[in-house]
This record gives sequence, structure tokens and C-alpha cells, in this order.
Amino acid sequence: MEKLIIRFYRGQITLWRSYWLVGELFNALFILLIFNLEIYIFNNNQFTNSLPFLDFSNFSLLTKLVLVIWTFFLTIGIWRSAENYKGNIIWIIGTFIVLSYRIYTLRLMLFG
Repeated sequence: MEKLIIRFYRGQITLWRSYWLVGELFNALFILLIFNLEIYIFNNNQFTNSLPFLDFSNFSLLTKLVLVIWTFFLTIGIWRSAENYKGNIIWIIGTFIVLSYRIYTLRLMLFG
């Protein structure tokens, strides 16, 4: 497992696996876990009346820090996979645009 994480971070995983499996699927599961931890461990249920995926601003400082570190880890791994991609340049440019947008929206969601 450790080798797989290191290979992902170095960009040695194929682009489609990095983006779709880790960047989307695993990221969605991680965010659901973060929401559950925020509700059950930190007893923070201020955002249960609204759509929780749109409001990260009520999270505790520790949860925000974990989300920022997680997002940068994902972005670096997927970005490096895109740099190593040998296929059509459209997929590389599209990946860079989506990753840039993800970082930009994280800033807006966390700090409002």
C-alpha cells in the first residue's frame, strides 16, 4: 500500500487511474468520511440543514487543515501523472484546468 501511495505521488500511475479512481472516487469517499468525523467526533452539525457539499466553512480548523493537505496531495499526484501522460494533449490540458479549478474552489469553500 505504501508503494502505491508513493507511486501515485510521483505520478507513476496512469492518468485515468489517478484522476478517476483516486481523484474522484477515493476523494468522494474521503470527503464523506470527513463530514462524518466532523458531525460525530467534533459534534458539529451546523451544516446538516443545507447541502453539506457546498459549505465547508463551518468545519473545525483541524478538519480544514486536513482537507487542504489532502487536496494538495491529490493535486500533486494527478498533476504529475498528467505530465507523464503520453497521449493526446487535450487530456493533459483538461486535467490541468480541472485541478486548477479544484484548488480555486477549495479556497472559496473553506474560507468563504
